[in-house]
Amino acid sequence: MRRIIVIAAIVLAGFGALSIRVVLEGRDALATGDDWILRGKPLEAIQAFETSARWYLPLAPHVDEAYERLRKLGASEDPAVAIAAWRAIRGAARATRSLWTPHADDLAAADAAIAKLAAQDPAGAPVEGDSPQAREAWQKTRLSRDVRPSIGAAVLAALGIVLWIGGAVVLAWRGIDAAGAFARRPALAGGAAIIVGFFCWFLGLYNA
Repeated sequence: MRRIIVIAAIVLAGFGALSIRVVLEGRDALATGDDWILRGKPLEAIQAFETSARWYLPLAPHVDEAYERLRKLGASEDPAVAIAAWRAIRGAARATRSLWTPHADDLAAADAAIAKLAAQDPAGAPVEGDSPQAREAWQKTRLSRDVRPSIGAAVLAALGIVLWIGGAVVLAWRGIDAAGAFARRPALAGGAAIIVGFFCWFLGLYNA
């Protein structure tokens, strides 16, 4: 029981340290973007705000603030600034997806806005019957493609990581007795979990 408590404490401490870093980096990028705005550099600000949004942590305030600033820039009368802002929203939303999509509404709005803005460029979409409507439809089709791994593949890869780590913990804490010799059953169980976990991770990652 004591070993389980120690392991849990180490995991929680690691998660806490990682969370602190995510928040600090996200707020720093947000402040950098605000500084670029004050200097009249909206494109540089967009890059900083996207970086802030990519430092995603559930309920972290800097994430929502970064998306809010990007949406405001997406309403710019300058088409270059507007489309860059929406592309930043799209990039951040897609980069932080896992089994669910944080800011799914922002992602949908970004796809629609990018399609509309890109359709205004006659060279932006090689389609027959060239018209703004045809170009916009082509852009929407292109943007709707989802290149993420399937949920099954992601779950398999995650399961592999859990087995891998769990096997290593069993091997380290139970596979060696007080005399420094291998305890046969725990050592075999830990080693098997590591091997199975590796193959699950490999299959999930490379056969998505």
